[in-house]
Amino acid sequence: MLLYNWKKIFDAANGSANDCVLIFKMLTEGLIPNNRYDKLYKFYIKDYRGQSYLAHPDVLLYNLYKYNNIEAAQYIALASLRPLAEYYASGTTTLDLFRNPIDRSLFENNRLLNIDDTKVHFLYEEVPKEKH
Repeated sequence: MLLYNWKKIFDAANGSANDCVLIFKMLTEGLIPNNRYDKLYKFYIKDYRGQSYLAHPDVLLYNLYKYNNIEAAQYIALASLRPLAEYYASGTTTLDLFRNPIDRSLFENNRLLNIDDTKVHFLYEEVPKEKH
């Protein structure tokens, strides 16, 4: 599970989807910059902890090559609107549309999201548990 603050990520990236995804990779994989000239360096020195979560960030990261960075940034941004307490209480990984202040038409064509009448489903958050 990855806990993060989307506003801090978005602000640090100056709204760039490419930089948002770079920060997401850094947080998920625990990357560190090679030197102070590494693009990662300016993002590494900041704290991105928060109450937003991704239950399976590793699965998203593994499949990220299939999608563009705008779709990935939208996925991470919308996931940040979900209440963490609801996940801990019931294991719910969806976002109710009434909690979403963003115009639905902006992310309707995102291949990482499945939108029905009342909820946004996140493709890599609803991964079935492994069988033992």
